[in-house]
Amino acid sequence: RAGTDPTTLPFPPDGQCYRGGGLPEEHRAFYTPGLKYRVPGYLATSFRKAKAIEFAGRAFADGYPPVLYVVVLESEGRTVLAKRCKQVNYLSGLSLVPGEEEFLFVPYSVFTVESVLWVSEPTPTSPHVVKLKAAVDNLLEPENLPLAPWY
Repeated sequence: RAGTDPTTLPFPPDGQCYRGGGLPEEHRAFYTPGLKYRVPGYLATSFRKAKAIEFAGRAFADGYPPVLYVVVLESEGRTVLAKRCKQVNYLSGLSLVPGEEEFLFVPYSVFTVESVLWVSEPTPTSPHVVKLKAAVDNLLEPENLPLAPWY
């Protein structure tokens, strides 16, 4: 991507992408503010919060407490290529979900928990919320970070 104008590359309009799903109660304790960890599989996110809420609704229908993950990207990445997250790809026209605007993080991507909001009775429209900060470059992060048990 050398010489690429970062302003021509897809970037979430608000500098955040979203993932909706379910989070079993036994895994809630893992997500504590300040924790830096790796996700051992691909992590699909969307530029569209509504699409993530749709996925949280599916998880809720399957019996899981719904959760919304808010993934914050380095804001300078919008205009500075060196600050752009290195381990994520925009899947234009490749996503299996129409209108998703998918940002797909590679396996073992690094995230830091910024905050959590645990709701006493979560629903798809009022889910648990886990706010994460995506690392700019996985190669600059320790290899021995804990692995997310659920994502």
